[in-house]
Amino acid sequence: MIYQPKDLSESIFNNSTVKFAVFGKPIAHSLSPLMQNEALAELAKSDKKYLNVKYYAFEVDAQALGEVLDNFHSRNFVGINLTIPHKEVVVPFLKEIDISVKQAKACNTLQRIDGGWRGFNTDGIGLEYAILHSLNKSIKGADIVLLGAGGAARGASFHLLRNGCKSLMIANRSQERLQKLISDIHSEGFECKALELSENIKIPENAIVINCTSIGLKDDDLPILDFSKVPQSAVFFDMPYRRGEQTNSVKSATKYGIKAQSGLSMLAWQGAKSLSIWTNHNFEDIAKTMYTTLGL
Repeated sequence: MIYQPKDLSESIFNNSTVKFAVFGKPIAHSLSPLMQNEALAELAKSDKKYLNVKYYAFEVDAQALGEVLDNFHSRNFVGINLTIPHKEVVVPFLKEIDISVKQAKACNTLQRIDGGWRGFNTDGIGLEYAILHSLNKSIKGADIVLLGAGGAARGASFHLLRNGCKSLMIANRSQERLQKLISDIHSEGFECKALELSENIKIPENAIVINCTSIGLKDDDLPILDFSKVPQSAVFFDMPYRRGEQTNSVKSATKYGIKAQSGLSMLAWQGAKSLSIWTNHNFEDIAKTMYTTLGL
């Protein structure tokens, strides 16, 4: 069920029970309530304080976000996930921010603290663990090519650089957005290289290629790359996902002998990290439940 902020007056929200939520617009497509509620039910088997705890989906307008956060803070919501269009809009409203938010200038996880909210970005660690477990590839010491320079690429790039990738190359069609991201990366003391996102892009041997764009969400989206020109020693991770089937980019990569995976596994890992922040339970154990729920 999808709720609106005005629904906070309903009786289910007017009690002392701990509550969690996800904000977005649109939000009906979100799988977060499904996997988070299954994980909470699993936690309740060994920790009774989670017996009546639920995770709700709210459709929230970006321009109303500050006021909505104040209202949720007073209704015993202790953790909130954020998706489009809130990840960047929320930052000025936060009382405290983790280094992941400071560098990426984007936030997907809020933890209730006295007088406000603390912000985290769990997309980076979600990406790292998804690549490790689904493609058997560590980001440490790896040459990585990011496709895209938007919010998803920002969160990914800083996490990859903080956690030991050997080199980072970023390709994007909009040069203005690309140069802004590269400038921000350099200002944090990291190195990276710009590539042109075109059919002539050169992918290094053994590279991890990550699609951080929205290309792949639609049925008729063409593959992000000409995978016939990508070395078979590379692996490909596609942040977009389609539940029940692979994206066209993953299908194409696989056709040309490249190990590939879509972003559903990343959703599980970043969601597990969020719930771990809120509950102090082990996030790898939580992720196992979410994997099962999502059919991974």
